[in-house]
Amino acid sequence: MNSAGLSKTISRMAMACGAILLIGGGVLLEGRVERYFLRDPRFALERAPEYGDPPPNLSIAGIQYSSRNAIIQLFEQDLGRSIFLLPVAQRRLDLMGMPWIKDAAVARLWPNRITVVIAERQPAAFVKRAGGALTTLIDNEGVLMEAPSSASFSLPVVDGVGPEVEQAARQVRMHRVDRLLRDLAPHLAKIGEIDASDSENLRILQPFRGRAVTLVLGNRNFKLRYENFLTMADQLLEKLPNAASFDLRLEEQVTAAEEQRR
Repeated sequence: MNSAGLSKTISRMAMACGAILLIGGGVLLEGRVERYFLRDPRFALERAPEYGDPPPNLSIAGIQYSSRNAIIQLFEQDLGRSIFLLPVAQRRLDLMGMPWIKDAAVARLWPNRITVVIAERQPAAFVKRAGGALTTLIDNEGVLMEAPSSASFSLPVVDGVGPEVEQAARQVRMHRVDRLLRDLAPHLAKIGEIDASDSENLRILQPFRGRAVTLVLGNRNFKLRYENFLTMADQLLEKLPNAASFDLRLEEQVTAAEEQRR
């Protein structure tokens, strides 16, 4: 090998050694930085100074009905540890497993803060349950929630969407109920109960002119069918004073029946 070739070989070997040293130094530096973030107490999520108080550097926003204490409990294992170790994606999934929480965002704010922003579910109706107690709520996606004792709601009552119904079926039924509620928004105060046992044939039960009547509305055109009944009600009740059920699924014709309501 001539001197020029030897010089090139030595130069390449020096460059390779330099690269190895640089990589090794980078790995060592990275390890030191990681240990710094993991061990330095300035990056730790602080515990509450007094038992029962909330952690000072864990902020929670967006809750109205969710339990703040239950949310804090999800982060109990993260207290006293570096926020670098907090599994953000997992904590978000944990939060979304809670009944009232529809979505959540969890973020690290360096050096030692965690922020949680909650989007809660909005109840659409009470669920009719055996025994008559109205403590279970449901949203328009068919998710069940227990009503907080400190809150009050003015909502319709829906039958056929209780916990005995599979989630997929509840969702389909509540999508149809949600459309009915939107269509009949001006009349909701008059409606006593909605029967969603058959999502293709919704029924409403309500007091009307001193009696309780069932109105069969089918699966669409709820506003048109309901207001048709209101227009014809006096005439219908005069001709059929004992009628308990009115089938409104044919817009130009009303069928009345005296049979026992469901």
